[in-house]
Amino acid sequence: MKKIISILVFGIFFCAEAFAQTLVAKTSRTDLPEGEAFLLTLDYDGSDSSVPELGVLDKDFTIYSVTNSYQTNIINGQVSQQRQWQIGLMPKATAGMTVTVPPIKLGSVQSNPVQLRILDAQNLAHPDNSDNPGYQAPQQGPRFAVKGSVDNQNPYVQQQINYTLTLYDAGGLQGGEPEFIDDGSNNWLIRGLGQPEISSKVVNGRSLREIRFRYAMFPQKSGRLKTPVMRFNGYYLTQGGRGSDPFEEIFGGSLFDAGVGFGSMFATRNPVVLNTKPIEVNVRPIPSENDGNWWLPAESVRLYAEWSPQRPDFKVGEAVSRTVYLKAVGVVENQLPDINFKNAEGLKQYPERPVTQNAVESGKVVAVKKTANVYIPDRSGNITIPEISVDWFNVKTGRLERAVLPATSIQVQPGSAPAAAQPQATRPQPDIQQSEKMLPDNPEKTTAAAAKETPAQPESRFGAYYTAIAAFILGLIVSWLLFRTPKKGQPKNEEKPGLRDSRKTVVRCAKDNDFRGLRDALLNWAEEKFKNRRITNMSDVVRAVNAKDFEKQIDILTAELYGKGSEEWNSAAFIKAFEKADAKKTTDKATDKPLPGLYKN
Repeated sequence: MKKIISILVFGIFFCAEAFAQTLVAKTSRTDLPEGEAFLLTLDYDGSDSSVPELGVLDKDFTIYSVTNSYQTNIINGQVSQQRQWQIGLMPKATAGMTVTVPPIKLGSVQSNPVQLRILDAQNLAHPDNSDNPGYQAPQQGPRFAVKGSVDNQNPYVQQQINYTLTLYDAGGLQGGEPEFIDDGSNNWLIRGLGQPEISSKVVNGRSLREIRFRYAMFPQKSGRLKTPVMRFNGYYLTQGGRGSDPFEEIFGGSLFDAGVGFGSMFATRNPVVLNTKPIEVNVRPIPSENDGNWWLPAESVRLYAEWSPQRPDFKVGEAVSRTVYLKAVGVVENQLPDINFKNAEGLKQYPERPVTQNAVESGKVVAVKKTANVYIPDRSGNITIPEISVDWFNVKTGRLERAVLPATSIQVQPGSAPAAAQPQATRPQPDIQQSEKMLPDNPEKTTAAAAKETPAQPESRFGAYYTAIAAFILGLIVSWLLFRTPKKGQPKNEEKPGLRDSRKTVVRCAKDNDFRGLRDALLNWAEEKFKNRRITNMSDVVRAVNAKDFEKQIDILTAELYGKGSEEWNSAAFIKAFEKADAKKTTDKATDKPLPGLYKN
């Protein structure tokens, strides 16, 4: 009997100890706006020293922070311990769904489940939802919301549509710029449209901030596409307000504090993650009437040009530069086609590499491509520069159109004498003071007359001059002989790698009939070979080489690049002329330098 009583007493004591252990879960709120974090609190009363098994939360929640505290009590010699965990969570569920915080185990006990209702954060943007049937007022209304919208849900492929992301803030929202979530499909090309716009208003007694971000989006294929999700990662401060965190200025407000809803001596940063909903867009294909031509869907396209100098005098053999601009509204730079410069009888043309740039004007992306073309007349008289045209599709009218730069007639005068055509400004200039002393009082005096007025020098001084000059020349000869002889084991000619690589690239592109690559390789080769020249286009290369057979090959190459092609192109003939030009010795004479005033600084 005593044995039975002892077992009962022990059982009652064990059960009492077991029932004495409790783990209670509670949340800061059960109606939660989408994108906002909440605080889960676990209160444990017992003597188990283990920790909660939080892995069960990973399925439906993102854990932002975990903090814990404990308290030990001694009453009548009995020791008890109370422990608490505070866990910052963000639900993965979307608006309109319910999600349950599952039971969490700690030793032999587990917590109670807690059910949450995820609210549509758009209610903040549309506060009149309270009048809708079936609407239930939340325990705490959404303080933050996000909404995306497009201005055209039926564009053509590669046509610009404007996407506006609006953040609604009624609780001190902070953070960086939103970002698009890349799904790896490459269906969209996206460009920003300037700084965000901020406005304020009062809705149902609540002060509300609206922050708008605008983007240009270009669909890259036809069919039904969904705009990518945009995500805003931000936070709001509690228990101290803005500016109480001394580290905020250091980190620029870009870091999250671990204490979601957990008070400290500084302001707590509570994370907010807002995602837009995808918008379905029906993208129309390229119209059949485009007939396989370059596709340029834009709101407007314009061609214009300017000469350098503005009013040039055209003379045979002298180069004049004209820059042609192609400007399109509603496209990006890589959508612009290359300018096609048609052949003109009596003119040699050397287009430079195009330069492109983007800008934003009145909420639209504007792309500009400028191409400088050098014209060198080879006969006098009247010459017509052909028109330049670009076909494009007007997205406003839905019709194909053509931008045209009209043909231009120029009057070419006979060329000047060779000596007169040489650049004077590039020759070495004497010292200003010396040049002033050298100027004669009467400009009409001839050189012979000036020589007669020069006082005769004593013959005794000429001997010293001749001796000094002879010694100087002898020193130059000796120095040249010394430095001319290479050291043992040293190659006679050391060539720089840049020139060697450029030469190989020219030959390779010529063999592959890669005309654009050949043009760029020739420019790089000329820059390496003729270091003291300004090489910006093919005309500079021709003038630097100064060889008729090479010039002929460049004319054939230009025809391939910018005309209808030439049956004369032969890669072997080009390489032969190029190797001959490459073998020529460079010179630094002033007469070989480019014409002054041809290019802008």
